[in-house]
Amino acid sequence: MIVKRFIIFLVLLFTRPAFGQSFTRSELSATLSTPWEICYGADKYLWLTESGGRIARVDPQTGDKTIVFVAPDYFSGSVLEASPNCFRPVIGAGNLGMAMHPQFSDPAFSFIYFLHSYNHGTDNAPQTRFKIRRIKWDAGSKQIVGDTTLVKNISNGYDHFGGRVLIAPVGGKPFLFYTIGDHGISETNSPDCYTKQSDNPNHKAQDPAFDNGKVHRINLDGSVPADNPIPENSFYTRGHRNPQGLIYNNTRGIIYDVEHGDRTDDEINVLKAGLNYGWKNVRGYLNDDNYLGELAYINSYTPYPGIAGDKIEGPLYAWCTTPQPADADFLDWCTVAPSDGVYYGGTAIPEWSNSLLVTTLKDGANTDMEVYCFKLGADGLSLAPPSVTAPNPERWFGADQKLNGRLRDIALSPDGTKIFLINNGGTDRDKITVYTYSPAVTGGNVSSGELNLWPNPAGNEINISSPVSLIKLSVYNFSGELVREQDLNTNAVTVSNLPDGVYILVAENIHANRIIKKLIVKNNG
Repeated sequence: MIVKRFIIFLVLLFTRPAFGQSFTRSELSATLSTPWEICYGADKYLWLTESGGRIARVDPQTGDKTIVFVAPDYFSGSVLEASPNCFRPVIGAGNLGMAMHPQFSDPAFSFIYFLHSYNHGTDNAPQTRFKIRRIKWDAGSKQIVGDTTLVKNISNGYDHFGGRVLIAPVGGKPFLFYTIGDHGISETNSPDCYTKQSDNPNHKAQDPAFDNGKVHRINLDGSVPADNPIPENSFYTRGHRNPQGLIYNNTRGIIYDVEHGDRTDDEINVLKAGLNYGWKNVRGYLNDDNYLGELAYINSYTPYPGIAGDKIEGPLYAWCTTPQPADADFLDWCTVAPSDGVYYGGTAIPEWSNSLLVTTLKDGANTDMEVYCFKLGADGLSLAPPSVTAPNPERWFGADQKLNGRLRDIALSPDGTKIFLINNGGTDRDKITVYTYSPAVTGGNVSSGELNLWPNPAGNEINISSPVSLIKLSVYNFSGELVREQDLNTNAVTVSNLPDGVYILVAENIHANRIIKKLIVKNNG
């Protein structure tokens, strides 16, 4: 088995893009202000939303940025709406979802759909709500030439706002999907926020009469589709906590939502019209009883009257399903706070083909702000089985998380070789980070000769010799992770800090040849 795995690893070493410095990191010059959504437009520009109700257009080559629209009625909330009990006293704002019409390059359909907060009340009695407007872009003048409100008076609250927007077809017809969070701060984490917990908005995530805790579907003109689960109701799915991401799989015609759990059970869900995704009665998978009453609720579930085919639906994937200690600190909670994602259906990065790329916000004791790659099964409704050499999901760019900050969203170049990440809270500024892929380079011939390695198995130290001068040493574990990399200016290499196990040692000589050996580390406790 070890020999078989070793052979497989050698193949992967020179085919998997994770190795050989396949990605080059760079930053565009544009400085952003709390960005939230990014799209790669049909005009070959990056489009993004920022705080203050702004839409910006950025050249992906130069980083030149132009503000093209500022919502004239954008409203960031008021202390007049404050609650003396909630830890966030101002009604939420700032979630700025955006989607571009699928025929954007056609002047007749150059529409941008934009969700933002506004004041539905008065200056003296404000009511922060969300609206969706449709603005029209003129490519010739590079200006906004039309502005129409499609939906208004969308609910808001102190937390869990949702706010993502997606255009995707169902049955060949495009629709606009948007997410609304449950708005209710958890009674587990903030029991005093609502003096009467039965009034907590998260209790309404199950009720189609309320818009929060739902994914909604409307026509591109703002009207309600006749075939929605409930007539004259924009409701599409329910039982969501904080759905911050929507992803469309254009190969299989599947829509996924990405949502925050509470202290556990962040989720990826396959969305199906009319179904119930559990919150707050069920968290994560349906086959456990990690929280009191979950299985009882599932086993006694009664379909909602008037919703054909209604049932409880479990997630495609759930992060961190084990309950956390009651006294655990926020940073210790086993959550990643997934923000959004994109479907990778191309072949430019072979390892990513037919995958979901999901960005995360959480930097905690057990989590980093990273890009998760979920390899899908052929049907798009399940995950491909993981293996020793191909874990599923895989985590990317974690080493850069302090530079990158909280990853709000991700976009792809049309050829699939560049990914664009927007962040807030990085080391220096809010920005667009670019990872450019290039196929792994073998660096010349691959050989198992021209290298002597002893002792092997090794305990504390190994000795290396070769008739040709060696310049670099890399050590990988059998999960494909690089665990050691150093310049070779000595014949002795310390391995005492490596756990016991089997490793692959790759040495590079002055002729740019890579020499590969199996290394066994033992007796390190």
